[in-house]
Amino acid sequence: VIRYALIFVSAFFRQRASLRCELVAIRSQLTFYKESIRQKRQPRPRFNPPFRLLWVLLSRAWSGWKTAAALMKPKTVLQWHEAAFLQWWRWKSRRKGGRPTISPKMRALIRRLSRENVLWSAETTHGHLVLLGLDPPCPDTIRKYMLKPKGGGEKSQSWLTFLRNHLQVSWAMDFFTVPTIQFQILYVFVVLNHSRRQVVHFAVTAHPTMAWVIQQLRKALPFGQQPTYLFRDNDGIYGDEVSRFLVGTGIEEVKTAYRSPWQHPFLGRYIGTLR
Repeated sequence: VIRYALIFVSAFFRQRASLRCELVAIRSQLTFYKESIRQKRQPRPRFNPPFRLLWVLLSRAWSGWKTAAALMKPKTVLQWHEAAFLQWWRWKSRRKGGRPTISPKMRALIRRLSRENVLWSAETTHGHLVLLGLDPPCPDTIRKYMLKPKGGGEKSQSWLTFLRNHLQVSWAMDFFTVPTIQFQILYVFVVLNHSRRQVVHFAVTAHPTMAWVIQQLRKALPFGQQPTYLFRDNDGIYGDEVSRFLVGTGIEEVKTAYRSPWQHPFLGRYIGTLR
């Protein structure tokens, strides 16, 4: 008897709580709707943070909240709940320790020194702060608070601009593979003159090595006709020996970035045409 009595009491209060939650949900939407009409807002409602927080709490405390949502979709309330969850953990995980912050006086002093001594580096500024008897931060932190030159400093030219400015004195080399009818792989080595888009040398092998590449470069670079720049990717077949060979011939080696075939536009286009 006691057990059934407890179940009845629990169901009674649960039903009362459900009715109160439903009443709060309906009244909150009605109030928001009346406020929107009074202020002549846009047709699409813009819910304020207290309204969103109320419905997040209702969605956690009342199982029938979806049936009472009339001004918004249940999916929208779930998105509010997710945003509230992120905000809660962002507040809970706020910075409580770690590296101490730089005092405003130290920041002002660093900016003053960098303004009055434009040629000083971060290391030089750090040394002078130590000579003043202060406890300055590391040079990397000092570099962060130093004044930047007007205009952001000298900007280097883009890759495309560099390529266009040196077309007459630059070549490019690259490998591409060709499958044979016997399901073997052949490696084709191509050297392209950028100025005329002309292939100056090519060779085919089934087993490319570093020594083989150097021998092909000797054939492709006759004396007195070497380019100023030779573009290549970061293929491991070239290695350090190829770099030393190019330095010995007076050619500056220009490596493209990793996984950036667009930096090999002319040779890449030629290889695509061949394929």
